[in-house]
Amino acid sequence: MTGLLRLAPAAHRVATSATLEINERVLALRAEGRDVIHLGFGEASFPLPPALRDALAKSATATAYGPVLGILPLRQAIADYLVRERALSATADRIAVGPGSKPLLYALVQLLDGDVLVPAPSWVSYAPQVKLAGRHVIPVPTDERDHHRVTPAALQGAADRAIASGANPRILIINSPSNPTGGMFAEGDVAAMAEWARGRGVTIVSDEIYAELAHGIVPHVSAARFYPEGTIVTAGLSKSFSAGGWRLGYAALPSGEGGARLLSALRALASEIWSSAAMPIQEAATSAFLPNAEMSSYVTRCARLHGHTAGRLFEAMVRLGIDCPRPAGGFYVYPDFAPFRAKLAHRGVRTSLELARYLLETHQIATLPGVAFGDEPEALRLRLAVSGLYDPSENVRWDLLARTDSFTAPDPARAPSLPLPELDRAAEALANVVSSL
Repeated sequence: MTGLLRLAPAAHRVATSATLEINERVLALRAEGRDVIHLGFGEASFPLPPALRDALAKSATATAYGPVLGILPLRQAIADYLVRERALSATADRIAVGPGSKPLLYALVQLLDGDVLVPAPSWVSYAPQVKLAGRHVIPVPTDERDHHRVTPAALQGAADRAIASGANPRILIINSPSNPTGGMFAEGDVAAMAEWARGRGVTIVSDEIYAELAHGIVPHVSAARFYPEGTIVTAGLSKSFSAGGWRLGYAALPSGEGGARLLSALRALASEIWSSAAMPIQEAATSAFLPNAEMSSYVTRCARLHGHTAGRLFEAMVRLGIDCPRPAGGFYVYPDFAPFRAKLAHRGVRTSLELARYLLETHQIATLPGVAFGDEPEALRLRLAVSGLYDPSENVRWDLLARTDSFTAPDPARAPSLPLPELDRAAEALANVVSSL
């Protein structure tokens, strides 16, 4: 075909992010007057902490371009935060700041050598970013009956199959707490993954964007604690500080010669793509990472409330006879409708994509299909996000956050139920789905 605006081959291999697409679809349906229950988009939806709001107002006149890797006070604050909160050996000269952790992840895949091991299921953007970088995606199978653990045996099997097919597995991307499952790696599992990666010369990219939103059941442990020379940690403001629209992320690189080379390459690539993260955001974000009792309380409250809501939806799934691993962090639940496979087949539903469409079109429930996360198409798993189930009133949300101060048990799902009408409506709608089959 000839003519103008011909697309490069890579453009044919990527589609709009499934999470962003479902959110835009729901907004369009609601604009048409459809009363859709939105479980499809994971966005930390609590009010912005007042300290961050005030800091942004003060920094609004910072209109100059900043350093490519971020301003030093922010990089120092992030490094100190990682030392203080995650027991890592981080220094400011190994921190890179960017306009969200998503472009930083993509830049790292572009710069690091080799093909990429990705757990299945995992976040929707990992595989497309790997493909855009011209690398092979190497799925690492997990088992929901084992809470989607990533084991050395599974890693070795995936690596061996990849090598046999001509691929070069040199990078492993992990995410704990996990999007889409809400699961978390136990300390022993993280140590085993790190030891496997060290033995194989594999670089770990540890996406820890949900680290602060661990529910309290399982502590968050970074692979960088066990494999500091070969682990890159990425995170940002979007989840724990409810500031997704600020687009502020960071990557913490290893010390040593290898880390220095990667940082130099990352600086060069960033300088040609995004130049620098927005200066007002950088200056305001610095306060998020400094020691601050009010900020720490805010993050703890958010984690408790997300845990309470996700735990209640999980329990509702179990009562309905839907298989579902117990979420331990973030704001996701990953149920499996396999017990209803035969009944769903009578309605022409045989894949997770067909199931998601059926729920949206027939029951006004927006979800995301497991296939979008690298799951097998015929698996009947869906990702449900609970972060959109809170009252839109800012005052109500502040009240809900404050009421989590009364939680005494380590598991927030076991606390007395908070008033969450939209959660109750979602559980009732899903019960109606099951009863209608």
